[in-house]
Amino acid sequence: MLSRVANLIYWIARQLERAENTARIVEVNAALVLDLQSRQAADDPRAWEPLVFVTGSDEKFHELYGEKITERAVVEFMLFDKRNPSSVLSCVGFARENARCIRDQLSAELWETINTFYLRLKDDDFTRYAQLGAADYLAWIKTQTQLFHGVADAMLPRTDAWWFYDLGRHLERADNTTRILDVKYFMILPGVQAVGSALDMVQWASVLRSCSAFEAFRRSRRGDLDLARVVDYLIRDEAFPRSVRYAVEVAEQCLRRIGPGDGAPAVAAAHALARQLREDLVAADAKAIIASGLHEYLDGIQVRLEGLHNAVQAAYIDYGLEKTRAPLAQAKGRA
Repeated sequence: MLSRVANLIYWIARQLERAENTARIVEVNAALVLDLQSRQAADDPRAWEPLVFVTGSDEKFHELYGEKITERAVVEFMLFDKRNPSSVLSCVGFARENARCIRDQLSAELWETINTFYLRLKDDDFTRYAQLGAADYLAWIKTQTQLFHGVADAMLPRTDAWWFYDLGRHLERADNTTRILDVKYFMILPGVQAVGSALDMVQWASVLRSCSAFEAFRRSRRGDLDLARVVDYLIRDEAFPRSVRYAVEVAEQCLRRIGPGDGAPAVAAAHALARQLREDLVAADAKAIIASGLHEYLDGIQVRLEGLHNAVQAAYIDYGLEKTRAPLAQAKGRA
């Protein structure tokens, strides 16, 4: 297939997965704010600053909103601000524009799903969010993105188009699961006396729920909720669809379906990066990760996922002497 079409499909999946996970990050933060023992005021910067930090958007946020951090400013920035290329509205808009460019490659149902989602979202703002309540509004965003993925799963033939779609979706999912874990790490940083307390367990339950993992975790793991067990589950579980390991394994399988890893050097490099990351995740130990620094480990995974994304682009999109491409709607900055 044309590299231009492959790239558009790849980014449709990434942008919609990013929109859903941005909603999940806001959701987990809102829940953690409510769970704080001190019941911090909503405009306490300690309550909302972690969001713009762990998403890598702190410089852009301060450029647009100044130094004062409030709930309203962060929610507007994360969900509705078109000036933020990673906001939910921007991501859905980019995905819709990419879908419009290849409407002949997509089913009518797929186009109608994303077009309807964008048209209903584009006029929303913090007032609408507050009227419905964080839980209900963010649940609606998640439902709309999952609806699109469901229609794509039912309608897209299992050709290269599907494998590029699934590749983009799972690379983005792996990245965002690490960011959801990072929100808890920066949001709470509990003192020694709080570790293992009822509050600590409630907060880890919120993190699991933000990944739709709470019930699955309870069914597959026994014992209390704590840092090591939740980290192990969300990073290393081989069966849970939103764990980092599972997402990387699916991405590696997609690369194999697109083509063997013994071809051009750029293709071989992409396959090698995916294989090495998957092997390192399988061999990782949660307690060792925590002892050496959870944030640093998560940051390292994000860097490796960005490297894998760049390798995919070099292997399948940007190869050859000619670099001329049609306009492409995609977010800059975070891959």
